[in-house]
Amino acid sequence: MGSFKFLLLDIKNDIPIGKVNLRSFLISYFYDNGFRVLLNHRLGKYFSKSRYFLLRQFANYYKTKLITKRNCDISNNAVIGKNLSLPHPIGIVIGNGVVIKDNVMIFQQVTLGSHGKKNGEMKYPVIESGVKIYSGAKVIGGVRIGQNATIGANTLVNIDIPENAVAVGIPCKIVYPRK
Repeated sequence: MGSFKFLLLDIKNDIPIGKVNLRSFLISYFYDNGFRVLLNHRLGKYFSKSRYFLLRQFANYYKTKLITKRNCDISNNAVIGKNLSLPHPIGIVIGNGVVIKDNVMIFQQVTLGSHGKKNGEMKYPVIESGVKIYSGAKVIGGVRIGQNATIGANTLVNIDIPENAVAVGIPCKIVYPRK
């Protein structure tokens, strides 16, 4: 089980309001659905690493809350960095081995998962810092999304996306920003 101090630091980094205190925590908790999704995930992940049966049951409780009440399925094995922004956290699915770095924004109905092939190793995406993934996008397989890249709405990403690029379409095509 990881350190409780690191759990509190992660939760503190998830609060979108500038100054962190009890008031900003309560405002975020009651009025920001994205914060509540991240809070449930972080608590569930923390408890799932426990060696105590009862605490692992709390992890299952938080996982069930994410799915039934928040309509999100975020694996406890996913690695999520600080300042993840979920403006509309409905229908988001984040798979087992997904790595999401800092300052990423994910909109509704986004799926980050493996390729689902039965033969071979399950590979999951790595999302670098500063990435924006718009609604309905699917990022599948062991792909890497470069820093500050943008994934357009309803895009199917099954190839690596370089830094500062924009990916659109099904299957995705890489478009670089115009200068």
